[in-house]
Amino acid sequence: MTVRIFAVGLALSAAVVAMPPDIPTRARSAIYVSISDTDTTEKRIAVVMGDSLIGMHESGESVQLFVGRVRGYQDSTTLRAARAKRFVESRRFLFTGNVVVVDKGDSLFADSVYYDEAVKTGRATGSVRLSDGEVTAFAPSGTYFIDEKRAVFTDGLRLVDSAAAIGANGGTYWTEEKRAEVAGDVRLEAERTYLEADSVTYHREEETALARGNVFIERLGTEADSSRRTLLFGPWAFNDELAGFSRMRGFPTLVQLRADSTGVDTLVVTARELASTESDTLRRLIATGHVRYWQTDHAAAADSMVYEGIDAHVDSAGTAARTYLFGKPALWVDTSQMTGDTISVLAIDDEVDSLFVQGGAFVARQDSVLQRIHQVRGKTLTASFTTDSTRVFVLTGNVESLYYRHDEENAPDGAVHVTGDEAVFHFHGDDLRDLAFGSHQGTYYPESVLPDRLELEGFSWTPEAKPSKAVLLEAEHVRVRLKCDAESSCRRPRRPKDNQYY
Repeated sequence: MTVRIFAVGLALSAAVVAMPPDIPTRARSAIYVSISDTDTTEKRIAVVMGDSLIGMHESGESVQLFVGRVRGYQDSTTLRAARAKRFVESRRFLFTGNVVVVDKGDSLFADSVYYDEAVKTGRATGSVRLSDGEVTAFAPSGTYFIDEKRAVFTDGLRLVDSAAAIGANGGTYWTEEKRAEVAGDVRLEAERTYLEADSVTYHREEETALARGNVFIERLGTEADSSRRTLLFGPWAFNDELAGFSRMRGFPTLVQLRADSTGVDTLVVTARELASTESDTLRRLIATGHVRYWQTDHAAAADSMVYEGIDAHVDSAGTAARTYLFGKPALWVDTSQMTGDTISVLAIDDEVDSLFVQGGAFVARQDSVLQRIHQVRGKTLTASFTTDSTRVFVLTGNVESLYYRHDEENAPDGAVHVTGDEAVFHFHGDDLRDLAFGSHQGTYYPESVLPDRLELEGFSWTPEAKPSKAVLLEAEHVRVRLKCDAESSCRRPRRPKDNQYY
């Protein structure tokens, strides 16, 4: 059943058709009413009113032009505009001039709206603004599907709410679900996080973002350590702004920068997967799969790693960080290489303070004069870095040491092999200043009888495996970003005006 009522220059009685309650009781000079019954259970009532009406033909179709204070109503949808053009046969409208469409809390503003009465779809163009009361979308054009509460933008989009702002080349926003699917040069800015990606799924209420393709995330430090910035690069990421949590997959790279009066300290981590959490007092990074780690004075390789930083620790106004390495880890500090079952490192203000190796501890250290490799092994190792050049190594449990000697003229002078239950090594720079064993026994090998290959069981010396900053940051997109960041030469504007779009 289809009923259409059209009147010019007269008032329409409410008895003719059941009008929506918000239609004025006195109709103006032109009115169009359409009732369509599509499946005997659903009725759609469309009403359009204006001050005057002109009939015409356009491209072979009958057209009715409403001019002046145009109002439209259909079900829960209301519309206002300066003018309206109705295409009679196709049941479509073109509304122009400060168009406003309101439906169940959603408000759409535009210069013009092309509205399809049959499917309740509006194509808006010109300074488009869509708001659900919490999120506002700005775009040059867009299509709004009223029944689905869905808006599609293909010519640029910017979504703004109290928590974040998102810009993209295009996307879709569901107003009831408060979910956005955006793609093309996506940029998202929250309180302490900036994100770029090829595409993003954003849930407004949870403040979560699933990013895909060329992902870059920047996290700013907390109030306790505002000089710190964390940069994440990878092909896939999940970011939870409320929890301060980011997870990245596909061999991502993490770069942590902290600027002070002495320069910029850097931490670099790569792995198959990274999970980073930051709060006001705690920073935690979990890295799994082929982990490589570099900091100014040490580097490591392992199967997995847990990094925990505390912005304000008990004994200092600075920062403390504990790094745990698992799965055949190797650690390089100065000229020493340390391996074991597990390794933990304590750093104070980004400098190694102490470390502990549990199970199969092995230390290999290259002599700066002889270029030979000193070796020591035991069940556990505790190392203290008391000053810039003083190191104390304490090994326990079936300790075995191989130390190469040189004379006063720095000529090779054989080697000493010692075994015992405990050993303490005191180094100053590269020189061994003191060595103390518990109960022990030893053998001296004069240079003349020194075997060509003298090694302790489990010996490993692989300086080529030591991660370097240059190698970890060799990816072009990472290098370009860091160069731009350092020079401030190609940074994009972070937060355009709310009525701008990309």
